[in-house]
Amino acid sequence: MKAAVFMGQEDVQVLNVPKPPIRADEVLIRVAYCGICGSDITAYKTGNYVVGLTIGHEFSGTIEKVGSKVENLTVGDKVTGCDVIPCGRCSFCLSGKPSLCESMEMPGVTINGAFAEFIKLPAWVVYKLPEKLSLLDASLIEPLACVLHAIELSSFKSSDSVLIQGAGPLGVLTLETLKKSGAGKIMVAEISDGRKKLAQDLGADIVIDPTEENLPVLIERQTNGLGVDVLFDTAGVPETLSQNFTLVRKGGEIMVVGITEESTPSDFFTVVLNELTIKGVYCGFNEFPSAIEMLSKGLISAGKIVTSVIELEEIDKKGFKPLMKPIDECKVVVRVGEG
Repeated sequence: MKAAVFMGQEDVQVLNVPKPPIRADEVLIRVAYCGICGSDITAYKTGNYVVGLTIGHEFSGTIEKVGSKVENLTVGDKVTGCDVIPCGRCSFCLSGKPSLCESMEMPGVTINGAFAEFIKLPAWVVYKLPEKLSLLDASLIEPLACVLHAIELSSFKSSDSVLIQGAGPLGVLTLETLKKSGAGKIMVAEISDGRKKLAQDLGADIVIDPTEENLPVLIERQTNGLGVDVLFDTAGVPETLSQNFTLVRKGGEIMVVGITEESTPSDFFTVVLNELTIKGVYCGFNEFPSAIEMLSKGLISAGKIVTSVIELEEIDKKGFKPLMKPIDECKVVVRVGEG
């Protein structure tokens, strides 16, 4: 089968690899679509995946084969799979926090993933999809689950003022979800013209370009000098992360959703003085059913968020390389098989 294989820093190649055999408790999935995640781009830049790994984890497809002990899934079912396979035995799993599992496996990160014609997964982390949900739209389930996890972990409540740093896929999914959750004023900071327009189209109250406007001054003006109640940083770059401390009110909260491996200056004087809360967000797991429901009900504008669909053979040239620098694209999804 064909698969996009990580071969080192800035080197992803589509190669022929063996189709994975399945065990009694696993299913084999024929992949239809798989989205390119920001964490994939980071690994591409830094070279921090294991050479030979098939990457990709934001996927949808159909069941090709089921193991002898699988009862809840059948050949032909439309499905998606979690990007986390928890052990189910550690203290975090047993306390309902599988995204903190001490020995989790992660498709496309620690084990072979979904930029391939087939992926195998344990049946218990595979979800059957509603018939009305297209396989293309279903490629947004995993990032939406991450966003729902972030909101669940936050102190956000109806009528709160919010700043979202970044209007990439995670940013606009956060925007739409908060909008439907009754947020007061939602402000979005973004430098890309295309993404700024998308944030406006999806209902942001104010869209700010921090390269053209003074973001702290504008936030102060919009919040009567207080700062926002909750800030969601989905950009995951040092420039935004280091600025966040002065943008939230006293007692406010910063949710770090985007990932960066670069060193970031941190204003802990302001953290202490203003008694700020900073929380990291890692993956989603429990939120997969809610993400599936939201997309199947049309509560997320999937057709606007997915801005490009490319072929597997184009993944390096039209996917990873352009996404290494700021572009107007939002979500780039790879068509692996039939949708």
